Amino acid sequence: MLWDDFREEWNNCMESKLLQKLKYASQLTAQEKHIVDYILSNPEVVFDSTAHELAQQTYTSSSTIVRLCKKLGTKGYPDFQLKLALEYQQIPSALQTQDHAIAEQGNVLAAIDSVPYLYQQALDDTRRMLNAPVLLRIANWVKESGRIDIYGSDMNYYLAQQACAKWNELGISAIAHNSPNMHYLNTMNPNSLTLSFVISHTGENQSMIEAAKVLSNKQMKVIAVTGNNHSTLSRHCDETLLAYGYNEQLRLSKMSSMVSVLYIFDMLYMGSISDTY
Repeated sequence: MLWDDFREEWNNCMESKLLQKLKYASQLTAQEKHIVDYILSNPEVVFDSTAHELAQQTYTSSSTIVRLCKKLGTKGYPDFQLKLALEYQQIPSALQTQDHAIAEQGNVLAAIDSVPYLYQQALDDTRRMLNAPVLLRIANWVKESGRIDIYGSDMNYYLAQQACAKWNELGISAIAHNSPNMHYLNTMNPNSLTLSFVISHTGENQSMIEAAKVLSNKQMKVIAVTGNNHSTLSRHCDETLLAYGYNEQLRLSKMSSMVSVLYIFDMLYMGSISDTY
């Protein structure tokens, strides 16, 4: 697929009213958000399922499905099916072939246009997954903290360093930890003013999970930054900030994940500036 063709399909996607509502719907319950995520990950499921069948697949109820459809501006589930099908026909492969199209031939000139689209996709998806009350709560924890620790391995360590550098410029003590030192964690004195972030895209990095366990056992506030809200890491943290889900099968997924994590920390950094300057 040529990049111009992909860009045209992507723009069509951006103009799709119902798909836009799905991506940026607000004031949804936890169940409704789960249904939206399920549909966005596999839109075709709507075309082949009744409201009852979709409810079974999402472990919700038919009434919840219908209520969501009405919140999205349709008359009910059949109307939702029809409108989604009409919109989806206009973007036959844009959602499924983004990585292949953007990475076309390693063309540096094509990257002039493609990289901003790649970034925007990661930012849009991260924004859609944000839980405003959780973000506000964590932002307040940052303001109240005496020190911020960020744990991450491999590329996540470098993301942690960037976040810490920005906070340190504001006079907020922040330290990045590469592959947590368990001796340090086990012997450190519990401190309610220390706020810890643990980064793992899958949420199943064993060293990050162990770090979260130790910190949690010391009654310290711990936040997971991960692409999986139901991960083992999330279960050992006070809150979770969802980042763009890393997929090893997509070559450019790592870049998108990095953009997503930086976006999350930059939002918290921006929330720290107003009271500092």
